[in-house]
Amino acid sequence: MKKTAALILFLALAGCAHKHEPIYNPTDPVPAAAQTLSQDQLEHLIVEAGETRGWRFQHLAPGHLLASQTQPKMSAEVDIIFDSKSWSIRYHGSQGLLAQDGTIHGHYNFWIRNLEHSIEARLDNAAVLVK
Repeated sequence: MKKTAALILFLALAGCAHKHEPIYNPTDPVPAAAQTLSQDQLEHLIVEAGETRGWRFQHLAPGHLLASQTQPKMSAEVDIIFDSKSWSIRYHGSQGLLAQDGTIHGHYNFWIRNLEHSIEARLDNAAVLVK
């Protein structure tokens, strides 16, 4: 009986532990349909895609955005760098996500993968979305 109780306690505590993962910094090609777009058009599509996921954007320079995601008790900022050939998301900073030594709470990577998929979808449909 004591072994069962100890096992249940161990599993409960293990489930509460924060899962750390390597920080995900994707770099993706710009699809052919979007390669002829201007820098402003690319930026507009990236911002639209991120806003659907609750990201807020600040234009820092041509081809460089600072995006932020804020949730209760945690937030993150990323740099989005882009040109006509490729785009990338790079970790900039965070609060409450326990970043250290190139790792971070898994929730951050979940946010980044969702942002990446939204941007990919928007750029894949660039010919239809930008007129």
